[in-house]
Amino acid sequence: MGGTVSNERLDHLSAAFRSYRSYIRREETRRKRVTVLLARGGGQEALVGRPEAPLRDLGTLRALLDRSWAVRHENPGEMKRLARLAVEVAGRLHPHWHDERDAADWQARAWGELGNALRAADDLDEAAGAFSAAFTFFHQGNQEARLKARLHDLYASYLGTRRKFDLAFAALDVVHAAYLELGDSHLAGKALATKAMYLHYSGQPEAAVVVNQRAMSLLDRTRDAELLFFSLHNHVRFLVACGQLDEARRALAQHLGDLQRLKGRIYQLRLRWIQAQISAGLGEWQTAEEGLRSVREELEREGMGFHTALASLELALVWMRQGRYEETERMVLEVCDVFLALRVQREAFGAIMILKEAFERRMATLGLLEEVISLLGRWQMSSDEGAVQQGE
Repeated sequence: MGGTVSNERLDHLSAAFRSYRSYIRREETRRKRVTVLLARGGGQEALVGRPEAPLRDLGTLRALLDRSWAVRHENPGEMKRLARLAVEVAGRLHPHWHDERDAADWQARAWGELGNALRAADDLDEAAGAFSAAFTFFHQGNQEARLKARLHDLYASYLGTRRKFDLAFAALDVVHAAYLELGDSHLAGKALATKAMYLHYSGQPEAAVVVNQRAMSLLDRTRDAELLFFSLHNHVRFLVACGQLDEARRALAQHLGDLQRLKGRIYQLRLRWIQAQISAGLGEWQTAEEGLRSVREELEREGMGFHTALASLELALVWMRQGRYEETERMVLEVCDVFLALRVQREAFGAIMILKEAFERRMATLGLLEEVISLLGRWQMSSDEGAVQQGE
């Protein structure tokens, strides 16, 4: 009798396993079909009324999460919309195939991706709520190590955007350690690359150089060449911030071929910007002025108001170092009004007001202009974060 029950139990388990395996294959096929639909354009509207893309199954959820991540640079608004829909779908997974813990894991992942999308869109208060939901679901789920590392990684970017750097450093240390334990040295290196960027923005460029070098030693070029090249670019930037201009120029010459392979106009524009900054620091005024003028014009065409204004101040600094005070004064006063219109955050706002008043009273010094440029340079975080936040 006991043997009969045991065999029946084994048959039941075997049938359940075959059924689940069939479900996973079916959902993988669905994921591929939905991915094609989303890639054709139209966003979530492309799924409306499509029987092959029901807004409740795992394949659709995975396709939404993948597509949301894929469009993060080119279409942040679509990234956010798809992540919101992914949260809805994650809450509808069929309980026959997903027990409470598994469903909680998928909800944690979806809420974490929505939190990151909201952060990228500057909806920081709503992002905080999304991350809170993500960690709540994580603790209701299986608490899988890779998911934990992913959530801490995304949350660290939120903390960095909030300029809560000490908390961001702690979160990234957790991410770095977790990926090393998982045997994934590349993603451990990515966490260090992000930490180096935040060290730079917190006014610690020397520490940033050291941590970034550790990051580059871990990054896998065959897995993500773009991230490695971006870290090389940051290495040069950090050297410039440290005042090590000759070393920065040598490093730039050494890695120029790799850096020129970075895709996208903005990357190449930033590369030319840093070349102009090195020329300015070395007193090569004509080269610096030509480079900054060109960069400024292209930034303006790209609609990057903050960066355009910052490059304009750097150009004004080049003029001031040559004794061209009238040109400097006109440029600085014009740019200060631009920064104020952009509603920069409180610390930067105060610095702009001081700079504006000093130039209006003709009391400004080279040191003041340099200090304000340095401070504002530590606030230009959004485009950098997008570059370093590569996928798994």
